[in-house]
Amino acid sequence: MTENDSNAADRPSGLKLIRAWYLLGALMLLLVGVASLMPAPQVGVSDKVSHVATYAVLGAWFGLLASNRLVLSWTIVGLLGYGILLELLQGTTSYRYAEWADVVANGGGILIGATLYFTPLKRLLAYVDQRLARLVQ
Repeated sequence: MTENDSNAADRPSGLKLIRAWYLLGALMLLLVGVASLMPAPQVGVSDKVSHVATYAVLGAWFGLLASNRLVLSWTIVGLLGYGILLELLQGTTSYRYAEWADVVANGGGILIGATLYFTPLKRLLAYVDQRLARLVQ
């Protein structure tokens, strides 16, 4: 067995419910987009902490779905682009403004979350996917 063969078992590309996982991810992106373009609520935590936490969740979600490191890299780029787009859109509103520090916080969160790609959580995702697939068949 080659190194590529042993890593193939860790790849989630064989997930049976891959469309459902991506659909849930798309819903998360939609929620983040809507929340980002609404008037900012006062939640009692630093704005930057909420950016890091939100984008860490997105980075983890989509990072665990990545089939290889190249896909993971493009996932990081795509999520960062999404964060930049939302910042630019905030700048067009009268009640929010674009801030480069938010983009940096988003990027930090994405990188934190995406590191889960390198952990055993990928195997846990495959296990959960198999169990759920059996339930919905």
